[in-house]
Amino acid sequence: MLKRTYDKVNALFEESGGYLPARVLLENKITTIQIRSMLEDGKIERVSHGHYWNLMPGKKKPKNYKMLEACMTNPKAVICALSACYYHHLIDEEPEKLYIATARTDRGGMKLSFPVSRHYFSVQAFQDDVIEKKTASGLIRVYGMDRSVCDCIRLEREIGKEVVQTVVDRYNNSKKRKPQHLLAYADRMRFGQIAREYIEG
Repeated sequence: MLKRTYDKVNALFEESGGYLPARVLLENKITTIQIRSMLEDGKIERVSHGHYWNLMPGKKKPKNYKMLEACMTNPKAVICALSACYYHHLIDEEPEKLYIATARTDRGGMKLSFPVSRHYFSVQAFQDDVIEKKTASGLIRVYGMDRSVCDCIRLEREIGKEVVQTVVDRYNNSKKRKPQHLLAYADRMRFGQIAREYIEG
């Protein structure tokens, strides 16, 4: 490939914060053969079907790159439970798996390069308390703090009681907490009694 082609590709990635969908490359006359060549030469990385990260400048990916890449792969997906609590600074270490919520009607695949724990919600529950955060590299969709803590309590068997208790303790010391909001959500999801044992206990 010619240097001016690499320069053009670099500029396109730079404009979008380091990530690009394949359609943008194709719209700008970068062929599938050239894309394949850049993949083979280690110039770009496929992060999911139809999305790429630019390796040429040697930059590190953003801190929340897993969240960004999940939301690129499925624009309707929402970061939930323990991963959302990490986003809200209720735990210090990023979970090994990325917790993702989708509607029960959403059966689209989410092939990513890291482990994922996917949870399905009714359409109404799925839409509750979604926050959209624009970053320089893309959009992150994540549940609010109260709901995220509540979902951790609901998923105690998967997450572990000790980790959930750590989340709740940090939540109880937060000035942003809204326990009545959390408990109202827990009641709608029919595990209000269990949530109250954590929040009021």
